[in-house]
Amino acid sequence: MTATGPAIITSAPPNPNGDLHLGHLAGPFLGADVLARRLRQAGRDVRYVGYSDEHSCYVPRRAEELGLGTYEAALLFGNRMEETLSLGAMHHDWFTRPLTNTTHTEIVQRFFLGLWNSGALRVEELPVFHCADCDRYLYEAEVRGNCQFCDEPSDGVYCEACGLAQDPAGLSSPRCTRCWRPAGTRTLKRIAFPLDDYRDRLTAYLGEARATAAWRPRLASYLDALLSRPLPLTPVSRQADYGIPVPLPQWEGHILDTWFSGVWGYVAATANLTAAEGRPGAWEELWSGEDTEVYNFIGFDCGFSHAVLWPALLMAHGGLTLPTQVVTNEFYRLEGDKFSTSRDHAIWGGEFLRTVPADVLRFHLCLTGPEREQTNFAMKDFTAVADEVLAGDLQSWLDRVQREAAAFGGQVPAAEAALTGDDAPGRAARLLAAAGLALDPADFSPQRAAGALRDAVRLLAADAAGWDDGSAGPTPAALLTHLELLARTAATAAPLMPFFAERVWKGLGLAYADTVRRIPTPAPAGADRALTAGAPLRLDLADLFRPRGAVSA
Repeated sequence: MTATGPAIITSAPPNPNGDLHLGHLAGPFLGADVLARRLRQAGRDVRYVGYSDEHSCYVPRRAEELGLGTYEAALLFGNRMEETLSLGAMHHDWFTRPLTNTTHTEIVQRFFLGLWNSGALRVEELPVFHCADCDRYLYEAEVRGNCQFCDEPSDGVYCEACGLAQDPAGLSSPRCTRCWRPAGTRTLKRIAFPLDDYRDRLTAYLGEARATAAWRPRLASYLDALLSRPLPLTPVSRQADYGIPVPLPQWEGHILDTWFSGVWGYVAATANLTAAEGRPGAWEELWSGEDTEVYNFIGFDCGFSHAVLWPALLMAHGGLTLPTQVVTNEFYRLEGDKFSTSRDHAIWGGEFLRTVPADVLRFHLCLTGPEREQTNFAMKDFTAVADEVLAGDLQSWLDRVQREAAAFGGQVPAAEAALTGDDAPGRAARLLAAAGLALDPADFSPQRAAGALRDAVRLLAADAAGWDDGSAGPTPAALLTHLELLARTAATAAPLMPFFAERVWKGLGLAYADTVRRIPTPAPAGADRALTAGAPLRLDLADLFRPRGAVSA
């Protein structure tokens, strides 16, 4: 990890049409939070920002289904999402709620006008789906059909299966999602962005970005294929009565598409954050700084917007930082099937996190998360990780270290630690080092980090179990070795399991890298030691991973 400048980290804006389930949490939210914590350990100035996609047409559709007002639904589910993120220790530094935050609309309209006035946008007559029975134009959530490219079921903008943007009226077998009758098409004047004009610049930018960081393979292949052919003309306005108005005369009744607004939503969230910090103009310095890095965390189905459309919009406007890396995830399935709100096939994050410690869920989601391929949440697997790895191996190791430290008078032994050999502690030390490297942004993988942590803990638990075989217990050097490895484990695990790390760090009496946020310093390199001989130990590590109540699907 060599960069030292500021970092802006974002997670894809969720639609407030329900709570967040474990499939949501396993994707952008946990990944973004883990990287934010990792970069802060390294002393980076990090802003983790996001917003609720309250102007999305999924919100009025869900409100209508529930018999609620649109604003009422956005408020209800937005509150639930924020609560869930807080329970999982994944909350942003700033999470905008656009319907009650004027900065979001102001920023979106400001950047739209900048593009309009520079000639980067144009007006086109484009086909649009229309429902004669409901007498309304149909966009995105309001129309359902089959993808024009892969024939999978799709709504009207981006296909979840292949990630490709649909033409404005490109779906086959389109139906209105209110009356479920076949939809026709009409022609409508819309403002559009000529995306193909930026294809060469996008190709060069993405080539440079991918040369310095390992972008996830499926997104890399997707971009190669997409940029090998002309890019689609992309509408940025709709005729609708719900959303951010197009701020131009004679465009009354037209709104700005949320897929256009999204990147400016990240900018607006940063502006809200720096204003709350007492530095209203600092967001412009952050977003235009040469040493600023931007990391976007998304599901693969958002690849077109985040890796193609939004960088091109930033290029067209000029003066703002392009993403350093776009980190994607695949679908996380539940017991072999896709998470589904409509079929109630889901485990809701807020409910689940009231029964299990956040660290337990965070570790399991990191270990099994869908980084490069679809993976599966199964309750038996979760229980095995919770019982065998955390409440089992890790807790038994913690208990033995705490017991033996007390027997040594509650002080760091005056001895030499052995951390580089081929025995269990030496192998564990190397695994912990590998786990730390797996969290560096250039090749970011919480899955590999969690796997290496699990394997290190198993080695250490088995090694410490040998202390029970004799009456003398561990030698001072053996205990010190385990105490040093406990410090390294806490430092390495801190981005994944922050509460565990804080408890260990406090018990070891070590200084924090960030005292306000209580973030442990990075694990020492090589044979460097963290503990001082004779320093007092106040370990309180019992029952760290005990469930809060019954866990069920």
